[in-house]
Amino acid sequence: MGAVIESRNITDKQSAYSLPIYINVPPETASAAVSANKPLAAELISLTPARRTMQLEKCFIRLLETLPDFPVIKDIDVMFNPGYRVDVMKILISAYKRKPYSLIWSGRCSGGRLIYAEEGCADYRTYEISDYDIICII
Repeated sequence: MGAVIESRNITDKQSAYSLPIYINVPPETASAAVSANKPLAAELISLTPARRTMQLEKCFIRLLETLPDFPVIKDIDVMFNPGYRVDVMKILISAYKRKPYSLIWSGRCSGGRLIYAEEGCADYRTYEISDYDIICII
């Protein structure tokens, strides 16, 4: 499903159906990106800790709905809170189906995997790119 593509080789058709995730971000894309951390944290903090896991996806979708069409999102670190025990990538893809956007990855890409945090950290996660409907743009 997923693919890694150099930015110069991506087509509109590819990015129309799969969540585009930037690994190496062009400066113009980075400058237009909207940080998700503060608005998500503000909404999540208003919920009881037990409800945050269940509401994370809804909170992210509400954030997307406040933005113009096809926004670029960055800083999704709050979603990786180990207490939430969710598949962040599934949430991101589900939200993309409701409102298309691009994402600047807050980690690295190596060996066909997206990696968030460092091994041994509580929020460490890896995602096999081939397992998800994403386009990683390097």
